[in-house]
Amino acid sequence: MTRLLLPFEHDSHVTHSPADAVLVSALKRLPRRVQQVVLLNRVDQLDIAQIAERLDLSLHAIEQHLLQALRACLTSSAHANHTAAYWYVHLQSPRATTCERIDFRRWLDASPQHLQAFRETELRWRELSTPASQLGASGWHRHARAAFTLGGCSLVLSLGIAAALALGLLA
Repeated sequence: MTRLLLPFEHDSHVTHSPADAVLVSALKRLPRRVQQVVLLNRVDQLDIAQIAERLDLSLHAIEQHLLQALRACLTSSAHANHTAAYWYVHLQSPRATTCERIDFRRWLDASPQHLQAFRETELRWRELSTPASQLGASGWHRHARAAFTLGGCSLVLSLGIAAALALGLLA
């Protein structure tokens, strides 16, 4: 399996192309937690287990977030592409079993379109490095509670003040 996966290359001197802008836009439309998981993987080069531990999420949840992001960035919605995206993400997870790896190999060998879809998926994933770097330039994704917004803090503060005033008036 590892022969199929291309080595990770991170070139900080890459120029930003119009295709990168499209991918940045696709990533920005994703939920904040999904963005965070993608950035931890693509920018910080953390694997699925490391991200799960850091964010206190299950391996399955991390896989689903990565799969959601990858599918959002694929140019084709063909079934083979969606299946290839599933295999690409799942095979990177420690949850992938030997039987599943055999099933993947059978799926891959069943049709030349499957191999082509898997290669396109892998290349698309690699292309996400530059857009992910742009999206995560501020480093917001490195905080465990990155999905917690300032609006939520304001609400908690307001409720706390209201409770204090209510208790002060009653005392």
